Amino acid sequence: MARRMGWGLRRGRAFGADTAGGVMVVFALLAPVLLGAVGTAVDYATWTRQQTHLQAAADAAALSAARELSVSTADLRRVDAVARSIVLARLDAAGLRQVPIVEAALPDAASVRVAIRMPRQDSFAGLLGVAPGDLAADATAILSGRRKLCVLALDAAAAETVHLKSNSWLTARDCDVHSNARHAAGIASDSGIQVTAAKVCSAGGFSGQGSFRGSRMSDCAAIPDPLAGRAAPAPGPCLPGTSVIDRGTPGSRHRVPAGTYCGGLFIGGNSVVTLEPGTYVISGGPLVVDSNADVAGDGVGFYLTGANARFQFLSNARVDLDAPTGGPLAGLLFYEDRGAGEMREHEIKSNYVSNMTGTIYLPKGRLVVDATNEVAQQSHFTVIVSRQIRLTANPKLVVNANYGLTSVPVPKGLGPMDGEIRLAD
Repeated sequence: MARRMGWGLRRGRAFGADTAGGVMVVFALLAPVLLGAVGTAVDYATWTRQQTHLQAAADAAALSAARELSVSTADLRRVDAVARSIVLARLDAAGLRQVPIVEAALPDAASVRVAIRMPRQDSFAGLLGVAPGDLAADATAILSGRRKLCVLALDAAAAETVHLKSNSWLTARDCDVHSNARHAAGIASDSGIQVTAAKVCSAGGFSGQGSFRGSRMSDCAAIPDPLAGRAAPAPGPCLPGTSVIDRGTPGSRHRVPAGTYCGGLFIGGNSVVTLEPGTYVISGGPLVVDSNADVAGDGVGFYLTGANARFQFLSNARVDLDAPTGGPLAGLLFYEDRGAGEMREHEIKSNYVSNMTGTIYLPKGRLVVDATNEVAQQSHFTVIVSRQIRLTANPKLVVNANYGLTSVPVPKGLGPMDGEIRLAD
C-alpha cells in the first residue's frame, strides 16, 4: 500500500512537472505572437498619430502656398519651396524624423495641391510579417474671390486666342493675363514680343517664342465670363442727323451728346470733339474716330449693337476716355452686344490712344491693337475681356491696375482680389 501511494505521489509530481513544462513550451511558442500583436497595436496607434500630423502638415502647407498666388513673383518653384518648408517644420515639431517626399502642384491659376509621402514608423509590426510601407496625405487650397484679373480671352476652342505678333509688348505688371483656350497654341507669340504680367495663364498651352516676365502656366482652369450676367443698356430713339460729326474740318470743335446713334458714329479727322457724359448706343454701324481727330470724354460708355457695330481708332487719332462711374455702363467703356456676329474686329490703329480708363468688354469680337507706340499708358486702369486679342506690328499695350486712383468702378468679378483662401472639400 505504501509503495502504491509513493508511486502515485511520484506519478502526480511527474504529471505536474510535465504540465508545467507544456505550458512553458506553449508560452514560448505563443510569446512572439502575443508580443507581435501588442507591438502591432502600438504601431497602429503610432501610424494613426503619424497620419494625423501628416494631414495637418499638408493642410497648413497648401494654405500657406496658396497665399503665394497673389504675389507677383509666385511660380511653381516658389510655391513648392514654401510648401516644403511648412511640411518640414510641422513634422519636426511633431517629433517625426523620417524624411518626407513633398510635391506641390498648381492645378489651375487659383489653387495649390500639396502631397506628402513618408515611411511608416514601424517598431514591432515586422514581427507578424506586416510589410513596411508609406503613409500619404494631400490637401488642396483654393484662392477664391475676385482675382486681380485684367486681361481675359474667352474663346475656349480656337488656337491663338491671344496672339502677339512681330515686336508687340503687353505690360500688365500688377495683374493677370488669362486665356481660356484649351488649344496647345492657345497663347501664340513671335520671337520679338515681350509680356510682363503677374501671371500669364493658358487653359491650353503656349506656342512660339518671346520674353515672358512673371509667372507663366499652362493647363489652367478656364475662367467663366465674369460679365455674363451684366445687363445691356436699352437703346433709345435714334438721334436725328448726328451719325457724322464733321468730315475733317481742321480745328473744328464739337460737343457731342449721349444717346442712340443709328447707323454708327463717324468723327472726322482733324476735328476736336468732347463727348458729354452718358451712354452712347452705337447701332447698326461702326464708331470711327478718323485720322488726326482729337476725342475726349469723361464718364462715357459705348454699347455696340446691330450690324457692323464695332469701333475703330485710326492712325494718329487722339483718344482720352474715362468710363462712367454710375448708370447702366458703370465701369464699362465698351460693351459689345452678345448677339453680335462672331469675330468682328475692333481696332486701335493710332499711336495716341493714351487713356482708356475702364473695361473693354467684347464677348463675341476680337480686339486688335495695330500701332507702333504705347497704348493706354495713361489710364488709371484698363480691363480687357474679349473673345480674342491680337497685338500686331509693334504696339506697347499698357494695362494698368491702379484701381484706387479713380472713381471709375471695376466690374464685379474683375480687378482686385479679396484673397479668401480655403481648403477644398
